[in-house]
Amino acid sequence: MTTTNPALRPDVSRSAYLPLRKIAALVVVSAFCLVGHSAFGAEAAAPAAWDVPDLSKPPALHETTERPAKGMRSFFYEGTDYKGKPTWVFAYYAAPEGKPPEGGWPAVVCAHGGGGTAYPNWVRTWNSHGYAAIAMDLEGHLPGGKDHGIEGGSPVGAAHENAGPARIDWFGDRALPDHEQWFYHAVADVIRANSLLRSFPEINPQKIGLTGISWGGTIVSTVAGVDARFAFVIPVYGCGFIHESDNPGLAQWFPPKNMTPEQFRDYTTKWDPSAYLPNAKMPMLWVSGVADPVFQLNIFAKSAKAAAGPSSLCLRPFLAHGHGNGWEDAPEIYTFADSVVKGGPALPKVGLPEAAPDTGIVRVKSTAGFTEAWVYFTTSNALWKDRKWNFIQCNLADGELVSRQRIPPGTTAYFVYGFRAQGGARSNHAASDLVILKP
Repeated sequence: MTTTNPALRPDVSRSAYLPLRKIAALVVVSAFCLVGHSAFGAEAAAPAAWDVPDLSKPPALHETTERPAKGMRSFFYEGTDYKGKPTWVFAYYAAPEGKPPEGGWPAVVCAHGGGGTAYPNWVRTWNSHGYAAIAMDLEGHLPGGKDHGIEGGSPVGAAHENAGPARIDWFGDRALPDHEQWFYHAVADVIRANSLLRSFPEINPQKIGLTGISWGGTIVSTVAGVDARFAFVIPVYGCGFIHESDNPGLAQWFPPKNMTPEQFRDYTTKWDPSAYLPNAKMPMLWVSGVADPVFQLNIFAKSAKAAAGPSSLCLRPFLAHGHGNGWEDAPEIYTFADSVVKGGPALPKVGLPEAAPDTGIVRVKSTAGFTEAWVYFTTSNALWKDRKWNFIQCNLADGELVSRQRIPPGTTAYFVYGFRAQGGARSNHAASDLVILKP
C-alpha cells in the first residue's frame, strides 16, 4: 500500500501497479544531502551590489542597556549608510561558558526571517553546541514581545533612532535607489556581523558560519556568494529563484502583476540569490520540509544545485516553517557545522536514484548510516505547495537502497530519503537528487 500521510508509514509495501511507462525526459533538479556541482558553474556570476572590502572592516560597536537578555551582551554595531548616515544594528551576542578552545571558539551569524528579530534563544542554542553566536535585527527594530527568550514584554516592531530601512512585503521598496532598499541593507548587515565577530579575540575567524531562517535563508543564500569568508552557510526554508515559484503568494510580486521590466531585471541580477550562488564555494546545507508552504521544493532544490561548492540539502517531512523550529527541530544543522569546523562525522549521502523502465523499481547508491529509507513520489501536476507525496519503503543493502515496490505510472517527481533512528528520535536525514519526470 501507499499513503500520503508519513505518520501512517507502512512496514511492508506490495504493489499492483502496471509497468512504468517509458520516461520521456528526466531532469535532475537538486542534490539532497549530496555533495554536488553547480549547473551554473560556467556562467559569469553577477557583480556584487555591495562594497565588500568596506563591509569587511570591523564596524564600530555601541554597548547598550536596551532590551537586555540574561547571560549575553546587547549592543548596536554600525551597518552601511542610509540617507547619509551610518545605521545601527541591534544584536545579541554570547560565547559558550569556559575557556575557548585553541584558536578560539567557532561562531555563527544568525539571520532571522520576515517579521522576526534578534532572538536570545537562538544564540543560546548555538552556545549549547559549543559555538559563539550573534543574532541581530535586520528590519531596523529593537526586539519585542516574548518569543524565543526575549525579555521585558516590550512592543514588537519598535524602531530606534539610527535604524535602517524596514522590510516592505516582498521587495515592496523596489522603486527606491539600491542603497535605500531593505534587502541591500540586510545583506550588508550580515556581512558586517561577520566582520565584527572576526575582530573578537575569543573567536576563531576561520571557523565562522552563517545560518538564516525563511527570509533570512534567502538573505544568507545571497551572502554565500558575496562574502567568501564564511566557513559554511546553512539556509533554512528560504532560498533563491523566488521569481520562478508557482506559489501565488510569491509570484504576485513579479511580472506581469508587479515590477516593471527594469525592476525585474534589477531583481534577478542584483538581489535574488540565483545571481550569486555560482560564487558560493563554501560547504552549504539547505534545510527544509518536503512540503514547505512558502519556498517550494523545486526552487529550493534548484538553489542548492546552483551553488558552486559542496552543496547538501536536508529534507525533514515534518519540519514546520517558523522561528524556533528552524533551529530546534533539525539536529542535522549542528552535525553539519561540526563536520566542517570541528572534524565531526559527515552527514550520510544518497546518490541519483533510477527507476528501471521495465519494473519501476527504484535503486540508488548511498553511504552507510541509515536505519530506514523511503521513496517519496508524487503523481500530481498541481502547484508544488499543493502536491501530495506518497511513499514506498526501501530495503537497505550494502551501499544501495532499493524500493520494495514500483513507483506508479503517472509519477511526476520522486526522490529517496533516509534517516537514522536514535533514542526514539530521527536524525541524519538525507535525501537523493529530486527527479522530475516530464509527462
